[in-house]
Amino acid sequence: MTTSIPDQNCKLVADSLTDALANQWRNSKTPDNTAFASSSLTVFDGADFAKRNLARQRDALQRCPTRSETDGKRQWDNVHEVTIPELKGFDEVVAEEGHLGTDEKGQTTDTYYVSLTGTKGQYLLHSDISRGPDTQDQNRTDAANALSLMLSRLASGGIQ
Repeated sequence: MTTSIPDQNCKLVADSLTDALANQWRNSKTPDNTAFASSSLTVFDGADFAKRNLARQRDALQRCPTRSETDGKRQWDNVHEVTIPELKGFDEVVAEEGHLGTDEKGQTTDTYYVSLTGTKGQYLLHSDISRGPDTQDQNRTDAANALSLMLSRLASGGIQ
């Protein structure tokens, strides 16, 4: 099991999900390809491992305001942490947003994203929403709603 995280040169690389027991990832998009979303749930061997993974994400967020894939085609800029209203039920949440300037083909794009990652005990939940210009408020709302829904489903399954 791996995740993408910026290395010391802010290039996205695959990194092992140390002490993860399971990981499930889902991608979706609107029929007209104007909005893209992804979500994931990672179960760690304990709460400390989930917290450590979240801390690594925050560290990368703070040191890499620009990022690219190793081939240099897909490039992000204005990557930064944002404050969002408190999401109830989470131990901790990291909120990130930024701009995708070039896509996987190296073509210019104007896409904005919001990425939220929260921990609840040994669980790490993630939601990511991206759309075109002037969508950050809607992206934040949708990402927060998705993350809250995921936590409620986790709780309804008997997880406290």
